[in-house]
Amino acid sequence: MIASTNTIIVAVKELQSGMYVSELDRPWLETPYLIQGILIESQNDIDVLKHYCSYVYVDIDRSEPSIIHKISAQLEPQAPGDTAVLQQPPQFNEPPISASLHSNQSHVAPPSARDLEILEKLAPRAMTYSDIRTVEQELPVAEKAYSAITALFSDINQSLEHHNKIDIHTAHEVVNTLCESVVRNPDAALLLAQLKTTGEELYDSAIKTSVHLLAFGRHLGFPRKELSILGLGGLLMDIGKLRLPKAMQNKRSLTLKPDERKLMKQHVLFGEDIIAPLSDTPGDVLKIILQHHERENGSGYPHGLHANQLHTYGRMAAIVDCYEELITEQSGIPGLKPFHAIKELKENAQNGLNYILVEQFAHCIGMFPVGSLVELNTGEIAIVLTHNRTQRLLPSVMIICDAKKAPYDNPVTIDLRSADPGPGGIQYAIAKDLPQGAYGIDAKKYYL
Repeated sequence: MIASTNTIIVAVKELQSGMYVSELDRPWLETPYLIQGILIESQNDIDVLKHYCSYVYVDIDRSEPSIIHKISAQLEPQAPGDTAVLQQPPQFNEPPISASLHSNQSHVAPPSARDLEILEKLAPRAMTYSDIRTVEQELPVAEKAYSAITALFSDINQSLEHHNKIDIHTAHEVVNTLCESVVRNPDAALLLAQLKTTGEELYDSAIKTSVHLLAFGRHLGFPRKELSILGLGGLLMDIGKLRLPKAMQNKRSLTLKPDERKLMKQHVLFGEDIIAPLSDTPGDVLKIILQHHERENGSGYPHGLHANQLHTYGRMAAIVDCYEELITEQSGIPGLKPFHAIKELKENAQNGLNYILVEQFAHCIGMFPVGSLVELNTGEIAIVLTHNRTQRLLPSVMIICDAKKAPYDNPVTIDLRSADPGPGGIQYAIAKDLPQGAYGIDAKKYYL
């Protein structure tokens, strides 16, 4: 393993918050880390690494500035070109300041034995999926699948209004079409989920949940059959809301009054009433419906289940549900940007979300999800087009506005990993994410 002159070898037990781990003592593919590079922000990160590695390589240049001089003071002198070795862990009088997702990790409980057990269960079943189409190639197919699943949900709604049973077999077939698209390249469906609307919030939410669970399962390497279950479960997860008063169906938690909140919780059992009697419903789909509001610590509903009673799909659905709640605008209150939503999910792992799966979901969608509007370090505005699976901070983007925010006549697509320098010789990078609609930009017109 080659390390640069700005890299030091550190025993995992001697890692400190603020260090950036650039390489491991084994291939990344032999660990649950599906992106390369870890910024150590808490004992949680160290505990998980201990489970897989004895020593790691720390990149000084990418570590937090507040600790670089403390690290440097403890390095054993080396011959030019050699890798430095940290002889003693640095001592801190105060915690380093962090601007990363883990900035408040001191409030999060360390990974439990159950968390590590989940990792061990996921590893043997994991498949490696490759993108076999580009987003541009897959987008027309994904749009057809998206339209079919929208029509399906409309049919489901009409069936319930007329007290008819839902055709689960047909629903499964339609979801399979979307699943195949996600297997080929998830970014096309994720892009549509970010930008496309039907005008019916409940429909949009159901489709987004289905897409996110499919992408999440693909990221974890679940077999094709299991992905189909996740997609169907995501679509039907909130079907019980169709039995709520129309005025409540699209309400989010921030806008509910106490009596409405109590009624809203009934949607889970309403969903069970609708789906459980159908003989061809996969049992794991029902688990997703019943458990997406349960929590590891027993604080959830409807049954107050604890960690050892929860199915992995239920845990995943809970994370996706919380994420979409956080990023969705509620009665004029803007939703959180994805970066901040993921940060809050991690902080709330203490309240019952599974920490390890939250980490994996963060890796799945990235800090800058597909369809996000971002500002580059050149001042130009771009839309995130597709992720680089191992370097999600360096996606492919479509640059649509110049530094003065004036639209380009001909937008340019670049891969931030390999792009030539931009205006002024600056190497392209994302400076910050932007809310949808910033500077009056309608991202949909570039894709849909």
